[in-house]
Amino acid sequence: MPEADGPLLALGNKLSSLGLPSLSVLIAQISDTEGYVDFLNIVHAFLPEREQEILHESTPAAQVARFASYFEDRYFPLEPHLRDGDIESYEEVTSFIPVIVAGMSWEDYEAIPSDYRPASQLMTYLVADPFEEGTDVALAEACEEYVPKSLLERVAENRLEPQEAHRLLDGTRYEALAKWASRIHSDTGNFFLDTDYEMLMSDMPPDWDIETVNALTREWQQADAFENTLSKFFEWLEGDLPGRFGELVNFILEKKANERKATRRTKSLPVGVTRRD
Repeated sequence: MPEADGPLLALGNKLSSLGLPSLSVLIAQISDTEGYVDFLNIVHAFLPEREQEILHESTPAAQVARFASYFEDRYFPLEPHLRDGDIESYEEVTSFIPVIVAGMSWEDYEAIPSDYRPASQLMTYLVADPFEEGTDVALAEACEEYVPKSLLERVAENRLEPQEAHRLLDGTRYEALAKWASRIHSDTGNFFLDTDYEMLMSDMPPDWDIETVNALTREWQQADAFENTLSKFFEWLEGDLPGRFGELVNFILEKKANERKATRRTKSLPVGVTRRD
């Protein structure tokens, strides 16, 4: 190593051995005092028992990476670039909570025919288009790779809105399809599943306070359970795509037919007479 680096290296090693901030962190404290103080407050509020371990890291990026790793273990995931140490200043983590959101944007929906797993494509074809952008042709072509075209044609006029899907399927073995309908319509009632990045940045991103972090932690746990339910159903459906998709379609069409029959019988009764089932 060049001799000119010797004194700086020696000083850095000395500071580290004493448990004092490295030169990199000292420079950051001077140039970004407000950001550093905010970061200290966040670490102290949410990971007090890890504070010394986090602050002992030799660079701001390493400190943030260590913080993000421990935070995710206890609360909920943060943007992956934080854990990778890919930051330029403390402000990238302190200005707002850098959450990962998974709401279905228009771009996400358009990518389903090409990028999503087969079960996702088939389940999406059973649900009304949330954006009404005419992507049905691409979606139908993708689905024809896995099930007969005749089966898809039976679905074309019977695609489900989320409310209808829940009415028909809640409490049945096919309830996950109703959850998927809510998922792609951003209608689950869950922050992580209903918010996309455009929505996140156009609204007020969440702030670092105890109440918000606790609320988001609960929301994340619910979102994780929701996604696990969907994943298990995807796996079941993909165990026999033509057979099980056909079973699902038959179930939906039968339920809708029974509803129509019940409605007709009710309308045919004389005024003042109620049905007895």
